[in-house]
Amino acid sequence: MVLASAACFGTLPVLAKLAYASGLSATQTLAFRFVLGAAGLLALAGVLRQDPRRLGLRRALQLVALGMFGYAATSGTFFLALLRLPASLTELIAYIYPSLVAIGALVFFRRRIGPRQAAALVVSFMGLSLLVGGLGAEAGTGGPALLLAVASPVLYACYMLAGERLMRATPVILGSGLVHTGAAVTFVASLAITGSFRLPTRPASWALLVVLAIVPSMLGISLFLAGLPRVGAAQAALLSTFEPIVTVALAVSLLGDRLAPLQVVGAAAVIAAVVVVQLRRPATVPPMQP
Repeated sequence: MVLASAACFGTLPVLAKLAYASGLSATQTLAFRFVLGAAGLLALAGVLRQDPRRLGLRRALQLVALGMFGYAATSGTFFLALLRLPASLTELIAYIYPSLVAIGALVFFRRRIGPRQAAALVVSFMGLSLLVGGLGAEAGTGGPALLLAVASPVLYACYMLAGERLMRATPVILGSGLVHTGAAVTFVASLAITGSFRLPTRPASWALLVVLAIVPSMLGISLFLAGLPRVGAAQAALLSTFEPIVTVALAVSLLGDRLAPLQVVGAAAVIAAVVVVQLRRPATVPPMQP
């Protein structure tokens, strides 16, 4: 179940690329993905009897606000980066987030970083430099997109650290539904303010939006939670590193992405560093969900 969850999360960058190819803008894709995802997650929370009234109005509003600002910023930078950068590269850059979470936990919560974890952080950022350096001539034309790709895991780490205590006391399906609701408000408002709100006209676009709402959001989160008690937090966290491997495989086979030799080494370094970080503090680093 956890492997299936990682596979679900790993489809997101490729589905986003396919949505763009169908004629959707990044903001359109995000707005409708979150509207549909929020509706599905809240309906699932209702089936599971996770009543939002038990949270209290204050906590519910805090979760919505977390989605409006933290989750929306993370997703927005990730999806905008995908407009210019390959799906595989964007996902691998995003996967430096466990290292960023570890650094943030040290700075804000005074959590100790041991020698093994410190070495993993160094390897993670070396891998990032190889991934970025492998862009070569493309780095000049993709500069803004590259900055957005790096900003996404930074913002995701901030989002996780800000919401850690809030989410800890909240049923995850319900909490995710409220966070998705907040993100939906942000992107729908963005479309309305810019005068670009319009419904997708192509059946292929609607199909991709529904798949985006169901697979990375509803199925990914649900399968992870179902598998977590069966394999334990440590094993689940390690199995979740299957996500970028799925993304790269799909991007190569469906989109024609290719990684340069240095980028392959960088990708291996990033994934290896994630494994070590997860071994150190597995319960604090959930799968990447931009």
